[in-house]
Amino acid sequence: MKGLIIDEPWIGLILKGEKIWEMRKTACHHRGPVALIRKGSGAVVGTAKVIESLPAIETREAYSAAERHHRIPFARQGTAFDDGWRTPWVLSNAQALPKPVPYKHPYGAVIWVNLDNDVIAAIQSRETADGPATGTGSVAAIQHPLAASSPSPQVHSHLDREQRGAVRVVRVTGGNLRNNHIYLPLDFFPKDAIGGSNQSELAARTIAVRFVPGQTVETDIDGTKRILRARSPVADFFARSGMKDGDAVRIAGVSPYRYEITKVEDA
Repeated sequence: MKGLIIDEPWIGLILKGEKIWEMRKTACHHRGPVALIRKGSGAVVGTAKVIESLPAIETREAYSAAERHHRIPFARQGTAFDDGWRTPWVLSNAQALPKPVPYKHPYGAVIWVNLDNDVIAAIQSRETADGPATGTGSVAAIQHPLAASSPSPQVHSHLDREQRGAVRVVRVTGGNLRNNHIYLPLDFFPKDAIGGSNQSELAARTIAVRFVPGQTVETDIDGTKRILRARSPVADFFARSGMKDGDAVRIAGVSPYRYEITKVEDA
């Protein structure tokens, strides 16, 4: 068994069953079981199977559309694409080990490690004797992405709304300007991007919001206040656009979990 070195947060997402494409710069010729090594830890923390190596993604649009497989957030996709992280290695049957298995890291190894027989035996022993770790979100199997003909119902419904050019216009109040937020129509956003009132109640997913003029931010929504949790980009947008009490903003869906906010001129 070979060991595959993966950095955080990607290895954590893989072990939770939330990421099934490990993005690399070249194709993978290995097929079958691999040990998952958390980069810099000196230990094997899980196992998986490499079941496919797909052709490199050719466009930024396709890269963004595949976010649910590779889980690279929108704010980082441009850099990842330009740097060549375009080739999906498809993983299945990812599971965390109950206890990490230490190994001796060979000098210069950055992708693969040929594990010693005693390390392999320890991994297999923990897989069979203890079973998968509990509380990690590990899964017994992950569906091959090419076998799915469409996104999940929630994502599909959200995508349909955006493909119809869904737009909302929202008035900005003096309170919004003083507190650096915009009151959002919650039904316009995916439910899994809406969290609670504080950092302990973050949503399961984030959305990417591009302010024009201004920054692009990845954040979730505070559902109790109906505002973006990240406020500094909102303040920057207000300042750049010269927003005043009574002005309006246009919120447009660009693609799943991606939005653009602009000032409505002569509102």
